[in-house]
Amino acid sequence: MRKIFLSLIIMILAVAPAFAGAPSPGEQAPEFSLKSMGGKQVALSDFKGKVVIIGMFHICVPCMNQAMEFNKVRDQLNEDQVVVLGINTNGDSREAVANYLSKFPEKVQFPYLIDPAKGVYQSYSQRDMPTVLIIDQKGVLNTRTQGVGADQLVPYIKKML
Repeated sequence: MRKIFLSLIIMILAVAPAFAGAPSPGEQAPEFSLKSMGGKQVALSDFKGKVVIIGMFHICVPCMNQAMEFNKVRDQLNEDQVVVLGINTNGDSREAVANYLSKFPEKVQFPYLIDPAKGVYQSYSQRDMPTVLIIDQKGVLNTRTQGVGADQLVPYIKKML
């Protein structure tokens, strides 16, 4: 029993630094500036005054499913008030991401950014795949969650407006 307890303590001490410094809800969201798949430079600070929904994605089926939920969100909320962004946080090449996006059942209706240096992954300490972040109009992280459907996101965002 003592060995198990000691092993758990060692595991906790080894893993805890990996999540240290990750922004928590209520804290300022770390700034980033990345290129979209279309080549446009996009910064988080470009969207002050709007609610920003970010999907931190890799090349995987759960991330594709979340992107399709984001399309539904994009269809239901005013672009003047809400911005939806997808970010490939795995450092995948532009070509790999383009190939992945080409296999989606429908085209994404929001900017899809690439992060070859994995800066967003590190700044936000991504834990889940996908990770959904909601940043309020003042640039404060409001929510961090695993994948979530449009039926939950839309009413939640409307309360923030």
